[in-house]
Amino acid sequence: MKTIALFLLLPIFINAQESEVKKSHFVALYTVGSLWDMDKAPNDQPYFKEHSAFLSKLRKENAIVMGARYSDTGMIVLQAADLESAKSLLLEDVALKNQLFNVEVHPFNVFYKGCFD
Repeated sequence: MKTIALFLLLPIFINAQESEVKKSHFVALYTVGSLWDMDKAPNDQPYFKEHSAFLSKLRKENAIVMGARYSDTGMIVLQAADLESAKSLLLEDVALKNQLFNVEVHPFNVFYKGCFD
């Protein structure tokens, strides 16, 4: 009898574990910080190469879902457990620590599910 009950409850336990692992999406908006020198090309900015390497690492870890630029703003969509986790992850970037860039992080709620996975 116990075996049958466990068998029937197994899908509930599996589903509960999957929801705990599921991550939310967040958008990070990057603008230039106080260290940015407008007279230098991006690759000549201090910490820019480290910033690029940091984002590359996040892409390889599948934390970054997509990235883009518009106007003077860089944008990435990333996956994290919650908003604080997303902010903490990005604040590991030496370019943010040294104010080459500023970043704002917001929840990213998809309302049209065919365009974004």
